[in-house]
Amino acid sequence: MAVFSGKDGSLTFAGTSVARVRNWSFTGNVDAMETTNLGIDARTYEPGLKSATGQASVFYHDDDASLRATIDNCVTVGAPAKGEMRLKWGDRLLSFTCIITSVAITCSTGEVMSADISFTMDGDYLTTIL
Repeated sequence: MAVFSGKDGSLTFAGTSVARVRNWSFTGNVDAMETTNLGIDARTYEPGLKSATGQASVFYHDDDASLRATIDNCVTVGAPAKGEMRLKWGDRLLSFTCIITSVAITCSTGEVMSADISFTMDGDYLTTIL
């Protein structure tokens, strides 16, 4: 049985590996659509639409071109672009097209600057190897 730690994970957006990732998280959801009929004693459901969101915290280094490109996708003049997000740990992989929905850059005295990036899946999964 494999045990994974943070060193086993990576994050790639739009074909570029984002360096210096502190952490990332992912939440996949399926809507439960009620299908209960009149005269039935208990509610019934069918699976509905899928969705997914996530976030990543990265150390902000000005020389990190991949991070700058990812941030520029949200904080930009003009329309933001969609890109493929790849979350990998060990031999596991999730990939999907997403939109970077928010970026929060934090600067605190005595600490390395960081950027928190949130994303939302657009469409279906491209790859799921769990």
